[in-house]
Amino acid sequence: MKGLVITACLVAAALGGGAYWMSLRPKPSGTLFDDHASAFTVLASGSGQLITFQDTQTPLRAFRWLPPLPGGVLAAQVLSQNDRQRVALFHDGAQDGLLVLKPVGVADGFWRSAALQAAAMVPGGTVLLLYQPGDPASAEPALALAVDVASQQVRWFCRGPFTRMAVAQGPDGAVYFYGGKSPIQRLALKAGGAGSLRPTPESIELGPDIPEVDDLLPTGADSFLVSHRNGLSVYRAGADWAQYPAPEADGPPCPGWKSSLVRDGKQVWWQPGPGKLLKVRPDGRPDALVQWTFRPEDPFALDAGLLRALGADSAGWIWFALATPAPPAPAAAPPNPPVEAEKGREAPAVAVAPAVPATDWGSYLAAGLDRLYRWNPNRGVLERVAMKQAWAVLNPPAPVQPPVLGRDVVPAAGTLLAEGAHCAWWLPLAALSLERVVQAKPAPAAHAQAQAM
Repeated sequence: MKGLVITACLVAAALGGGAYWMSLRPKPSGTLFDDHASAFTVLASGSGQLITFQDTQTPLRAFRWLPPLPGGVLAAQVLSQNDRQRVALFHDGAQDGLLVLKPVGVADGFWRSAALQAAAMVPGGTVLLLYQPGDPASAEPALALAVDVASQQVRWFCRGPFTRMAVAQGPDGAVYFYGGKSPIQRLALKAGGAGSLRPTPESIELGPDIPEVDDLLPTGADSFLVSHRNGLSVYRAGADWAQYPAPEADGPPCPGWKSSLVRDGKQVWWQPGPGKLLKVRPDGRPDALVQWTFRPEDPFALDAGLLRALGADSAGWIWFALATPAPPAPAAAPPNPPVEAEKGREAPAVAVAPAVPATDWGSYLAAGLDRLYRWNPNRGVLERVAMKQAWAVLNPPAPVQPPVLGRDVVPAAGTLLAEGAHCAWWLPLAALSLERVVQAKPAPAAHAQAQAM
């Protein structure tokens, strides 16, 4: 019987990255740090679940929710005043609590305020945790841990100047740590777990045209795509980087814009700028450029040039929030040079060309950008929901605030998160009622600039 249970757990982990395994575990008893009462309550609320931290006996140093994880998992970090780190994991109403111990060699000061920035479930019942220094001015490197959920033991850890991670699933998968101008770190994930107890990371130097990494998408066990402000780069082990330039920008400048990569099933898309999406061939070459044009009478017609990809859901829809453009600076009046008048005559008037009408971005921004879109590439359908109106219809519980669309809506997880004081409302994206946008979308055109450099 024991052998059958172990086999079932391994199969579940391989299929669902450990999420299904967690749903079979009994709900833990005790607070996050003792065994007397439950630290969290999970209650049905409207279309979702209201999760509340109610352990009033544990003085906290920090408490934070992570965006929902693929596989139907939600994670929260709880850091007590005595520097004990806990990570709570939720799945279909069940919860698990991980007591994460400080690895040997990690400074007490780092651990005391370490901020959990990302988590990922991987085969073998393992969760990957990525911590950043809690002090923004700290020069300490980030810390990545692989923790076995069943035994709550740290399998391995590594440190480096990275800020994000991406997981390539599969029997020969890997996890990539990256961020900014630093080299990319690759760690192999073994089929039976999350790598060896002492994995050796492979350091991959950035390509010559990559100023810094905006986004990274694994395409195989030892290949991946990198998007950056100069374009798209393709890496394959044993080969040189392939570089493809970005199309010229023709929309409003959006401060803080980062390019991104989206996987829609087997298809990969690259977004170099707002309102643009390029299909990527299996070899990494950009193939076709898609842009949207709304009807002029649409009150949100300018949204077409601001669409910012959030990711794709399991049904193949690509979801978008809106980038925030910078309002144009007020136009300065043209100088009026002095003209000397001839004796006995008035000085001639200087003709000033009329100002060219410009988009009133100030008024447009003042009306709000709280809209979500989803697009089906196969059907060519674009749908929209205005979150201000949708939020009221959802009848949210009183303690929570509307979600931050670019952070709390995770299409790959199929859910969104709305936070309150030590609580969160977790609900499926299917609870949103979207309406079709009547639009004219030009046929995709070949990206003429996508030539190898």
